[in-house]
Amino acid sequence: MSATTCGRCRELDKALELERARNAELDAELTAARAQLAETVKLAELQGADLERFKKAYEASRPNHPERAPRDQIQLAFERVVAMFATPADDAAAAAPGGASNAPSPGREPPKRRHRHGRRDLEMTNLPVEVIRIVPDEVLANPELYVAIGEESSDRLGRRAASWLRVHVVRPKYMLKSVHDTEGDVAAASAAASGEPAASAAAAAGGPSTAQDSEPCTQILIAPLPDNVWPNVMADPSTIAHVILRKYGDLLPLNRQQSIGRREGFSLPKSTQCGWLKIAAAVCGPVVEAMFADGKRNAFLMATDATSASVLPEPRPPGSPWATAGPTERRSCEPWHVFVFIADRDHVVFRYDREHSGAVFTRELAGFRGNLLADAASVFDVLYREHGMTENACWFHARRPFYRALETDPRRALEALSLISKLFEVDRNLRAEHLDLETFTGQRAEGSRPILRLFDDWIALNRGHVDPRGPLEAAIGYYDNQREALHHFLTDGRIRLDNNLSEQALRNLVVGEANWIFFANETGICWYATFRSLIASCALHRLNPETYLEQLLRIVPHWPKSRALELAPKYWLETVSKLEGRWRKMLERPWEPGVVVSAAIEPERRAAAAVLDPAA
Repeated sequence: MSATTCGRCRELDKALELERARNAELDAELTAARAQLAETVKLAELQGADLERFKKAYEASRPNHPERAPRDQIQLAFERVVAMFATPADDAAAAAPGGASNAPSPGREPPKRRHRHGRRDLEMTNLPVEVIRIVPDEVLANPELYVAIGEESSDRLGRRAASWLRVHVVRPKYMLKSVHDTEGDVAAASAAASGEPAASAAAAAGGPSTAQDSEPCTQILIAPLPDNVWPNVMADPSTIAHVILRKYGDLLPLNRQQSIGRREGFSLPKSTQCGWLKIAAAVCGPVVEAMFADGKRNAFLMATDATSASVLPEPRPPGSPWATAGPTERRSCEPWHVFVFIADRDHVVFRYDREHSGAVFTRELAGFRGNLLADAASVFDVLYREHGMTENACWFHARRPFYRALETDPRRALEALSLISKLFEVDRNLRAEHLDLETFTGQRAEGSRPILRLFDDWIALNRGHVDPRGPLEAAIGYYDNQREALHHFLTDGRIRLDNNLSEQALRNLVVGEANWIFFANETGICWYATFRSLIASCALHRLNPETYLEQLLRIVPHWPKSRALELAPKYWLETVSKLEGRWRKMLERPWEPGVVVSAAIEPERRAAAAVLDPAA
């Protein structure tokens, strides 16, 4: 019995040793597997970082790539979505732009759009004309032998080099004549007026040089400077307006303007230009502030966006412990932010700040309680939650993630893009008809609701059936989060579908930084915000910005600050039409007395044709 038991124990001990050895092998394999998994995870992270870097490099290589999809594919995708959900015929007709089907009537071919051939005609009727008559040499030699029977004429577009104008202002000085005055008295008065010693002037006139003669008894009369000429400033407002527009409209830095002027025969130092901009910004600032206050007080819809701007920080004091040793300190630019606010179709105002936060927008939009059109950034949440503003989302921002999904899921991405494009088509076609607000609101909502129902059905069908880490899932999530704000345009025709106007307004700064790289200090970014507000508002109201700025600079130093809003581009033409007497004379150029140039830009013939014919 005991021998059998001992033998069984030995077998169990042997089996235990085998299992222990096996466990040791498995532990070693597990440790190796864990190490291999850690290496694989690390490699996956590195590859993910590489993919992100390659993606950013790929996007950076095509920064101006338009987000367009082929029209034929968009139309086919839209028809596929309509068929997918078995939309009734009346709903399908309503979903088409303008509430009608795109299909041509039976037996009638759709009108073909006429293609323009050849070069475009140039509108030169408003240009000065230089007539050049070319007569054959034979006629010049014997004109009596020939008779003119007609002529051939053609036009060429020429250009004269831009020229500066020296405005020489002469103000004669006078004294009242008197029978008791001698030639010495007149000479002494003239010397006193010109700063010459009276004794030498009297001696030159042949009179005695007495102390009494050195003080003329007659009052000197001289005309004051006209109101349209700035005192103690070397430049006429026309020159300052030209410098402003070239820098902040045409994006030419001051040093480049100096080089161009040198090439054209007159070099204007950039330090002198800076002095003029400083004065102009000081007098124009109240007008911009009045524009922003009027927008916050009366606007129904405020559209806003922001972009970054590089600003060079102020140099540290020489004794600062953080100052870099050496004659010059190397300073890195700080990222500031420029904001644009478009108040309805009234004003475009630029602001700036060091931060891009909800506190900044709360401070800038203090007092505004209307509709805010912006992107889905979290900085705007406090405005909707605590300050009574209504959120309106941008359909172009909602479209962008679907466009990015074209590379991974083109079929479904095109279906979403086709539905969004129909919304814009309904809006565009109705705007071309120039309807009143109530009619436009009703017809746009009627044409857009069937499309939005299709879009909601499409979202519900595809939600949960796409790659959870792909761009299409991100696009669907964006729409789900912003659905209510995206649909709010149905309630009022004054709400735009997109916020593209704000992005276009900020494009000037993005392109301009390629020329001037950074702002030298806070003063530079402040000047940019002031002048860009006026120039962009001129574009909104079809005003010539150079003419407007010139006339504004002539009149604004004398204008009451409490009425600064009357000088905004929105009210400029109305204000000028009411000016009389001294105020209207201020707008005249000194070398063109009696002429007040209109700042209004006449619409071009092609633009007028496009309004009459929406297909143009």
